[in-house]
Amino acid sequence: MKFYVSKSGQRYGPYSLEELRREVLANVFRPEHFASSDDGRTWEPISAVPGIGPLVYAVEVDGAHNLLIIRYSGYVRSSAVERCFREVATSLTRLTPGFRLLADFTDLEAMDVACALHLEHIMQLCNEKGVSAVVRVIPDPRRDIGLQIMSYFHYGPEVRITTCHSLEEAQEILARRTHHPARDAARDSSES
Repeated sequence: MKFYVSKSGQRYGPYSLEELRREVLANVFRPEHFASSDDGRTWEPISAVPGIGPLVYAVEVDGAHNLLIIRYSGYVRSSAVERCFREVATSLTRLTPGFRLLADFTDLEAMDVACALHLEHIMQLCNEKGVSAVVRVIPDPRRDIGLQIMSYFHYGPEVRITTCHSLEEAQEILARRTHHPARDAARDSSES
């Protein structure tokens, strides 16, 4: 299915669903701009397009780097994290054990307390599927929503967890730390 977008009186497109989602995440289009899947006969807000949703989360797979990326932004409700869990489950089928997880909370404003259960399920699923490292971006440590504590219970002791203050810092860590189990174990023991 192809989508056209109306923004400031201009028509853009066509875009696939994935391309449209990327454009919204990159702030090229906003959720309140209008999209059409029937060549402009009917229009609806982008946020109402199935598969786009309210855009409070995004799940991406970087297969070349065996990396799962989850981003949260704005005010996140439990129903969104429940949908995110389902997308994570599907995405993990495209990764191999030893994959890494980048969890980006840069644009998170708040999360319902009820999200904790679904976040725990995501952590457990990643642990079961063989996550080797978790790199989190939490710009303000006071806004850690309990992830550090939950991590102790839902990731195995062999999972390396790093919290960064910026996405740039996280990307540097991920670029340096291409997962090699034997080398990582030697480095970890030398850092102790």
